[in-house]
Amino acid sequence: MADLSVIILTFNEALHLDRAIQSLGSLPSEIIVVDSFSTDATIEIARTHGARIFQRRFVNQSDQFQWALDNIDSRCSWIMRLDADEVLGPELVEEIKTKLAELPSTVVGVILKRRHIFMGRWIRHGGRYPVALMRIWRRGHARVENRWMDEHIVVWNGTTVTFENDFATTT
Repeated sequence: MADLSVIILTFNEALHLDRAIQSLGSLPSEIIVVDSFSTDATIEIARTHGARIFQRRFVNQSDQFQWALDNIDSRCSWIMRLDADEVLGPELVEEIKTKLAELPSTVVGVILKRRHIFMGRWIRHGGRYPVALMRIWRRGHARVENRWMDEHIVVWNGTTVTFENDFATTT
């Protein structure tokens, strides 16, 4: 198990949440779900996986995620952002388990590559792969830029690395 908190923002994600959490396997030390008052089974699914659950009115992704960073106490050294419709492959889970603890203290962020799966097919062309995103960072070394769409994680006081294996967004 990595010294890692995974934060997932949700609103009526019963269709996807179980799959996303299961894809993490034994990777995270804790799972944190910040829910925007779902009316489906999202909360019950999160509970079955032992997630810590918080509810807050949704403004936008950036605001919601920054609120989580500012207000939820995590004792883990690393934070990971995951969408409810994203899944990690076993290769990436193993890479995170293996490499995260071995990174030098000068590394404060990990960039992951995202692939898009649409209607069961991987979109490989048209600039859709790889989409490189800051998805793992050391606690206290990152902030979310205040953007209405396509939030962006900014890290400071160190360098970043890119892991080899990817994760997928499924729609």
